[in-house]
Amino acid sequence: MSELKGQLLGIILVIAVFGVVMGLLSGAFQSSAEAISDRVENIAYTGTSAPEQQPAAHPNFAYHF
Repeated sequence: MSELKGQLLGIILVIAVFGVVMGLLSGAFQSSAEAISDRVENIAYTGTSAPEQQPAAHPNFAYHF
């Protein structure tokens, strides 16, 4: 009878540990998805984007002061 109790306890502990890990990962993925969604909305609706880089000067041009 004690072997059966030990096996049941082991199964319950494994299910509990996997449940906790699944809960933590779900929370992490949810917060990451919300952060990405906010960034996409900011870029799409406010028209903001990364600043454009200025083209580099041609090496044969003289500098004008």
